[in-house]
Amino acid sequence: MKWLLMLILLSCVSCMTGCASYVVHHDQTNDVSIQQQDDLKPIINKLFGTELEKDMASSVSTSKRILDYKIYDDIQSLKNEEDTYFIVTYDVLPASLEFIIAGGGERTEDGWIKNRVRYVTLQVVNGEYHIKSLSSGP
Repeated sequence: MKWLLMLILLSCVSCMTGCASYVVHHDQTNDVSIQQQDDLKPIINKLFGTELEKDMASSVSTSKRILDYKIYDDIQSLKNEEDTYFIVTYDVLPASLEFIIAGGGERTEDGWIKNRVRYVTLQVVNGEYHIKSLSSGP
């Protein structure tokens, strides 16, 4: 039993050491600082809200249309060598029960689909931020 506990402990320490180097490596190679990430969160919230508002248009089919949405303020970030992904969690109120729950979320009794997640990347065009990509994973 002691050997098993020792093995588990050594595995955890080894993983933590490896993970720490991974984070340091990516911090040195990625051009978006932690402060910049925090500064971008309100911009992401606004741009993502604009995208969701497009899904409220009457021209959108009822299986994809929403009536309302809520974006959580706690936007996380994930960096890799190519991009910084901002992880946005949000809820939507579908226009009908025909709404297709693609990309996650849980339908609740009040009709909302809660805890949906999208990974957002940004690009700068002529000095303005725009959404570069929206996806369900990095």
